[in-house]
Amino acid sequence: MALDAAHRSSIYQKLLPVLGDDDANALMSEFPSVEAQELVTKDFLRAELALFRTEVNTEIGELRSELRTETGSLRAEMAALETRLTTRLGAAIGASTALLGAIGLLT
Repeated sequence: MALDAAHRSSIYQKLLPVLGDDDANALMSEFPSVEAQELVTKDFLRAELALFRTEVNTEIGELRSELRTETGSLRAEMAALETRLTTRLGAAIGASTALLGAIGLLT
């Protein structure tokens, strides 16, 4: 927990006669004056990592679901395209065969 200015001053004043100015300043510099300077505890880090893992796993799950949906749609489109191409190719082969038969090249 960060110390506010009043606490820092009070502690410093009590340390000054015992340690002297340099040592009291050195010791006080080890205590954060603002929350952003606080050291991270293992428990805090574990909790934050657990939250992060949960968020990442949720995002991965959503991405997997989207990929499955998109892959299914792509497969359906490819199957429809295959059917259309097969039909057109069959029609083209039939028309070519009929044309060649009509002009007498297949007999």
